[in-house]
Amino acid sequence: MMDQSARHRRFAPLAGGILATLFAALVVGCGYHLVGTSSFLPAEYRTLYVATLENQTDRADMDQRVTEALTREWVRRRRFQLVDDAKRADLVLKGVIRSVSVAPVRFDEQGRATEYQMTLTVGVQLLTGGDEKPKVLWQDKSFSRRTSYDVDVSAADYFDRQIEAMDQVSEDLARALVSAVLEGF
Repeated sequence: MMDQSARHRRFAPLAGGILATLFAALVVGCGYHLVGTSSFLPAEYRTLYVATLENQTDRADMDQRVTEALTREWVRRRRFQLVDDAKRADLVLKGVIRSVSVAPVRFDEQGRATEYQMTLTVGVQLLTGGDEKPKVLWQDKSFSRRTSYDVDVSAADYFDRQIEAMDQVSEDLARALVSAVLEGF
């Protein structure tokens, strides 16, 4: 006759395997996936046109920076083939740059700003393409990202740091926006 501890040793590996299988089924059943790897968009959408964003700010080239960052991010994700004509696209991404603001967030002993925070806010829509009346599939009227950058008040590269921050916040926004579109939230 088998004692209790021997029976436990014999069935413990089996119980562990059953628990692991149940956990895996639960995770898959809950829709768990890596961020940016799934899409709520139907598979029949294959082509995307990224329209140049309308610029409502005083930053002359911000529309180009953000549009280029979005285009690079879509290419990197490989979910859609990008096309250069909205009429040939299954989907159209368009939007408007609502604001680019810069605010000091850290100061030195003399009260001079040594760190700034740049905030970029856009309104964006993903629409069906080729339709006479496009359907909005996803939108966010106030999608934003921030980046901080240090400055040396005595250095001559103050404006260079601001341009680097514009590039960084554009890239950050593009990554987050493409993920949000693909994930549907």
